[in-house]
Amino acid sequence: MTNIVKQHDRKRPVFSFQDEDDEDGNFTFEPLTKDAVDRAAFIAPNFDTDRFLASRRHLGLERLKVEFNNHLKFLKTELIELINRDYQDFIDLSTNLKGVDKAISNIRGPLKRMEHEALDIRINCQSSIDQLESQLLHRAELREKKTCLKLMLNIHESVTKVEDLLEINTDTPAISVTSDESLGKQIERVAIEYNQMQHLVKRGKHLPFMAENEWRITRIKDTLQSKLSRTLESALRQLQEGQPNDSTKQSLIQCLRTYALIDQTQVAEWLIREQFVRPFVEKTITHDALADLTTMYSKLLSFASGDLQPILDITQKNLKGTTYEILVNSFWVEVIDRLNRHGSSIYAPGQTDAFHKSYTASISFVSSIENICTSRKSLICLRSHPRYSEFMKRWQLPVYFQLRFREIVKNVEDLLNNPTGSTVIQQPPTSSTGGGDSGEQYHLAFAGTRAISQAIEKCWSDHIFLYSLSHRFWKLTLQLTKRYSIWATGILQHILGADKTNQGKATSPSKPSNNDESISTSQLVILSHDVDAFIQEVKSRITKIIAPKLPDVDLSMLRESMDTILDELAMATVAEIQFRVVRIVSRRCSEALNHVPDISGQYRYTNKPPPTEPSAFISKIFQPYTEFTEQNTTWIDSDKQELWGRLIAENVVNRYMTSISDLLTSLRKMENSLKKIKKSKKSTQSSLLNQQPGRTMSDEDKIRLQILLDVRQLGEELSSLSIDKHAFKLYGKLYEIVKPFESLEAGPPDSS
Repeated sequence: MTNIVKQHDRKRPVFSFQDEDDEDGNFTFEPLTKDAVDRAAFIAPNFDTDRFLASRRHLGLERLKVEFNNHLKFLKTELIELINRDYQDFIDLSTNLKGVDKAISNIRGPLKRMEHEALDIRINCQSSIDQLESQLLHRAELREKKTCLKLMLNIHESVTKVEDLLEINTDTPAISVTSDESLGKQIERVAIEYNQMQHLVKRGKHLPFMAENEWRITRIKDTLQSKLSRTLESALRQLQEGQPNDSTKQSLIQCLRTYALIDQTQVAEWLIREQFVRPFVEKTITHDALADLTTMYSKLLSFASGDLQPILDITQKNLKGTTYEILVNSFWVEVIDRLNRHGSSIYAPGQTDAFHKSYTASISFVSSIENICTSRKSLICLRSHPRYSEFMKRWQLPVYFQLRFREIVKNVEDLLNNPTGSTVIQQPPTSSTGGGDSGEQYHLAFAGTRAISQAIEKCWSDHIFLYSLSHRFWKLTLQLTKRYSIWATGILQHILGADKTNQGKATSPSKPSNNDESISTSQLVILSHDVDAFIQEVKSRITKIIAPKLPDVDLSMLRESMDTILDELAMATVAEIQFRVVRIVSRRCSEALNHVPDISGQYRYTNKPPPTEPSAFISKIFQPYTEFTEQNTTWIDSDKQELWGRLIAENVVNRYMTSISDLLTSLRKMENSLKKIKKSKKSTQSSLLNQQPGRTMSDEDKIRLQILLDVRQLGEELSSLSIDKHAFKLYGKLYEIVKPFESLEAGPPDSS
C-alpha cells in the first residue's frame, strides 16, 4: 500500500493551479511576505510575466504555487462578495429601464428634422465658399497675367532702350564720330541700363516671350562687350606706347567700372592679361633668360610696379570694393603659365646648386609680389589661387634635402668610421694664439671634429640652406651633433684602450712607456680641446647664424634640445679626460716624492751640519706638469690650465703630506726608542744617540728642519704655478704640520 501511494505521488504533476491541489497536498511551507504576490503588479500596463517571475527566482516553485493558489482563492472570494454586495442593483436593472424605448422614439423625429436642416445649411455655405474661391482664383490668374504682361513690357522697353543706347538698329554707328570720352560715358550709361535689363530678364526667363527675344539679348551682350573690349584695348595700347594721360586714365576708369557694373570683371582681367601683360611676359621669359632668373624676375617686378601700376591704382583706389584682382588674375597667372611651359628646367632638383639658386630667386620674386599686394584681401587671393599652390608644389624640396643630406653626411660618415683618418691632427695657424683664445676662431684639431663642424656649417650656409626646410636642417644639425658625441666617446675609449695595452706591454708594470703615455695624454688633451671648442662653436653658431634663419618659434625649446646633446657630450668626454690627465700628470709629479724617505738617511748618523736649503727634489716635483703644459700649450687654454694645475697640485700636496706624516711618525717612534735605551744604560754609550757636546742639533731635528725648508719651497713652487699658497687649503694644512719646527731655525737648544 505504501508503494502505491509513493507511485501516485511520483505521477502527480509538478506544477498545477487546480483548486484541489492545496487540499490534496500536505504542505508545510511558511507563508510568504504580504507583497510576494502584489495585485497591482498584475494590472500594471507594463506587466511582464517573465520579468515578474525572474524578480522572484529566489523563491521555490512550490512556494510560488501555494501563493498563487491562495491569491486565486482570494480573487474568487472578492468576486463573490462583489456580486452579493450589489445583487439588488443587478435584479432592479431591467425594472429601472422600463419606458426608455418610448422616450427615445418621441425625440427621434425632431432630431431627424434638425439633422436635415443642418445639412441644407452646410450645402449652401459650401456652395458660397466654392463660388468665392473660384472668383479669387480667377482674380489671381488675372493678376499673374497682368504681372507677366507688365514684365514683358518692361523687358521690351529695357531691351529697346539698351539697343537705342548702343545704336544697334541705326545704319551708321556713332563710334566713328564720337570721342573716346563720350563713348566711355555712353557705355557706362548702357551698363546701368544693362544691369536693369539683366534683372528683368532673370525674372522672366520662364516666359515664352524670352525665348522669342533671346537673340536680341545675345546681340546686346555681344555688342556691349565688343565696344567695351575696343575701348579697353585702346586705353591699354596707349599705356603700352608710353602715352598715358588723364583722358586715358578716365577711359580706363569708365571701362573697368562698366565691367564691374555688368559683373564681367573676369573678362576685363582676361583682356588685360592678353593684350597688356602677355606681350611683355613673352618677351621677358625666354629660354635664354632662364639662365639668369634674378635679372628676369627683376624685369617682371619692374613691369608690375611700373607699367601695370596705373591699372592697379584704378582697381585698388578708384574702384575699391570691386572684385578686380589684376595682379593675381592678369599678371601672376600669365607669368606662372609661361614659366610652366618654357621654364620647367628650373624645378629640377638634380643639380642642387642650380636648384637652390632658382628656388631662392623664385621665392624672393613671390615675396616681392606679395609686397605689392596693398590689401589683405589681395594677399589672401594670391595665396589661395590654384596657380600659387601649383607653383609651390612644383619645387621638390624633400628631394633636394635628400640630395643635400647625402652630400653632407656621406663624407663625414666615411671619415668618422675610420679611427686613423678621423684623428689626424691639424696644427693651428702660426698667427693663432694657443689655447683657443683667438676670439671667434675656434680651431679644431682632429679631422673628425672639423668634418662635423664643416657639415653643420654647410647646413646653414647661404648656398645650401632653404627657409622652407629649416626644420629638416635643424634636425640634421642635432643628428650631426649627436653623431659627434658618439664619435668622441668612441675615440676616448680607443685612446684609453691603447693606453692600457701599452701599459701591459711595458717591461715593468709600474713603469709604462713614457713615450706612449705622452702620446696618449696629448691625444686626450687635444680631444678635450676639440670638444670644448666644438661646444662653444655650436653655441655661438646657434646665436649668430642659426637663430636668425629659423622661423618665429620657441627658440628656448630648440636651445634646450641642443644643450641636452652638448651636455651629454661634455659629461661623456671632458670629465673623463680631465680625470685621466690629472691622474697621469699627478702620478708623474708624485714620482719625485719617492725621495722624501731619503731625507732621514741624509742626516742620521752622518754628522752633517743642519740644512740651510730645501731638498733638490722639491724643485722637480712639478717639472712633469710644466713639461706637460709646454708640450700641449697649443691645446690648453688658460682656464683649463688653471683648473688642471690646481687639481694636480691638490693630489701632489696630499701625497706629500702623507709622506712627511709617515716620516715624522717614524722619527717620533725612533726618538722614543732611543730615550728608553738612554735611560736604561746610563753609560758612555750616549754617543749612539749621535749627540755632540755643547749646542749640537740632533739628527731628528735636522730632518725636521729639512722638512720645514722643503715645505716652504713647495709653497714657492705652487706660486710659480699661479696658485695662491695662502688660499690653498691643503698647503695650509701641510704647513700646520711643520710650523712647530720653525723654532729649529734659531739653532739647537742649550744642552745644560
